[in-house]
Amino acid sequence: MKRLLLCLLMASPALAFSQGSQVNTQSQKAVGMAGAGSALFIDETSILYNPGALVKMENNAISLGASAIMYRSAFQEKGSSEVHHTRFQISPPVSLFAAFGPKDSWWKAGIGIYTPYGGSVDWGKEWPGRYSLTNLSMRAFYIQPTLSFKITDQFSVGGGFVYNVGIVDLGRALPVFGSDGKAGQADLSGTGTGMGYNLGVHYNLADEFAISLNYRSKVITKLEGGDATFDVPASLAANFPNGKFDAELPLPASFNVGIAFPVSEKVKTAIDASFIDYSIYKELVFDYENNTPTLQDTRSEKNYQNAFSAKIGFNYEATDKLELRAGTGYVYTPVQAKYVYPETPDNNRMMAAAGLTYKFTPNWQMSAAYVFQKILKRTTTNAETQLSGAYETNIHAPGISLSYSW
Repeated sequence: MKRLLLCLLMASPALAFSQGSQVNTQSQKAVGMAGAGSALFIDETSILYNPGALVKMENNAISLGASAIMYRSAFQEKGSSEVHHTRFQISPPVSLFAAFGPKDSWWKAGIGIYTPYGGSVDWGKEWPGRYSLTNLSMRAFYIQPTLSFKITDQFSVGGGFVYNVGIVDLGRALPVFGSDGKAGQADLSGTGTGMGYNLGVHYNLADEFAISLNYRSKVITKLEGGDATFDVPASLAANFPNGKFDAELPLPASFNVGIAFPVSEKVKTAIDASFIDYSIYKELVFDYENNTPTLQDTRSEKNYQNAFSAKIGFNYEATDKLELRAGTGYVYTPVQAKYVYPETPDNNRMMAAAGLTYKFTPNWQMSAAYVFQKILKRTTTNAETQLSGAYETNIHAPGISLSYSW
């Protein structure tokens, strides 16, 4: 029973630490190039991708965007021919960016509200891993006020303070049964907060070559007073007391390098490479308010590795009003095989994307994009739960944004 509870308590924040939980859809222009474009696109979304580029905007602007992330995963248990699928769900990360300041000034300010981590998954209550997870939803909302300064016409720097509000809601079955044969259920939910920062440097040459450097700090989100509720037979209720718990969710730091250069008069190329410091996730600790011989505080090793991604995209100026985009990328997972969980059964992944921007007027423009991510099939046995089998995941993410500049 103690091993069961250890597995239960480990699961909640796991979504926060894999590539599957990263939501890189804040700029539909970048999404259309598979995530490349930090050096190329200078607009209000630079608040996130490179605060140093924000001051190079010609105008002030505000934009609102949303994506519909559709995460579908399949699992085939070792020795079985049956394949289990997650239920269809749409996770809708949203973003709001606003940039303002004097025209042609040496400074510009802005604020961004966005969700860089999050997602949801529902395996149902009948699959083989139901005692590991039935459903999970996680959101990390970042609020980032930003300042950007022009050192020279080519060189600029910027930074922003990040305040995070993280929300987690998890459910899983318990192998304890009532007289009706129904399994018990555990639900964990809570809200945490954390702080960090975002720094950027942008440099460009007259021939439209540009380079972007961006560092986003880690954010340790402290979840205090979360709710743990257990639906178990009355005879076991004393072993599973409802109560509060505390935990920490370390969201990793990242360093991104981007370059942009023209291929022809109408075609520009952008290349981005990111290093993500997932090595901060070494262990997961849960501190429970009400302990029993069954329900103890837990400490579990994770030992995630650092991750790396590379992306390339192309931007084609078809007309004065229409731009078309395409891109591709590859991401290396931070998750070692023995630490794969059904929250986000991660592995290395490939992605392909396409998008466009249409300018209705000099002030109004709309951007739309679609990215497909293929997480490579992975066969593994989890070190804690001993759940053994093969996972395979596809992610579809169409999105749209509307921007107004003045």
